[in-house]
Amino acid sequence: MVEKVYGVGVGPGDRELLTLKALKVLKKVEKIFVPVSREGKPSLAYEVVKDIVEGKSIEELLFPMIRDKERLKVYYQRAFERVKNTEGEVAVITLGDPTLYSTFSYLWKLLKENNIPVEIVNGIPSPVACAGRLNIPLVEGGEKLVILPRGEDLEKYLEVFDTIVVMKTKRLGEILRRVLRGRSDNYLVGIVSKGFWEDENIQLGRIEEIDFEDVNHYLSLAIIKRIKR
Repeated sequence: MVEKVYGVGVGPGDRELLTLKALKVLKKVEKIFVPVSREGKPSLAYEVVKDIVEGKSIEELLFPMIRDKERLKVYYQRAFERVKNTEGEVAVITLGDPTLYSTFSYLWKLLKENNIPVEIVNGIPSPVACAGRLNIPLVEGGEKLVILPRGEDLEKYLEVFDTIVVMKTKRLGEILRRVLRGRSDNYLVGIVSKGFWEDENIQLGRIEEIDFEDVNHYLSLAIIKRIKR
């Protein structure tokens, strides 16, 4: 049975943004589990660390991108069993941070329920990393921030928060054009699609200046900031 499980965030995709603690843990564990969304498809999290963990025992865990919660439970349980039945200390890696919309959170729950020692090793989360990529502050002073998956309830929060982060930006252009109609001059929109990867797409400007055609990717993120007058 496994001795301890580390949930290791490897950051947004730039291996130079891997934390020293993550590096230390990855070098000491007996095995590293890497998430894949489809069999035969490379793990992006593994791409970040593969040169660092060369020679380590690597095993894939399948977490398909489906919304059926009951079907997903089957895959999480299978992953849990494989991790649980591994000897020694192991790491489960994830892009970004394990505490922010991460697949690891489901494994964490199963590990805790079964009294298996688990430790989270934080990684640089994508909203912070993408603000840096856009070269803008995420929030300042007393400003308020909200993170919305898929832009849900965007119109509801637009007047409440100074900065809105939208993760998973499918249909975002359509949503933004509708909710910002007549007031686009009051907001700055930043888009980072596939940030830190070879085909990244970075845009910053008013809503009319943004091309949304190539940002319907699950590695896309938008930062919407109210402009101070």
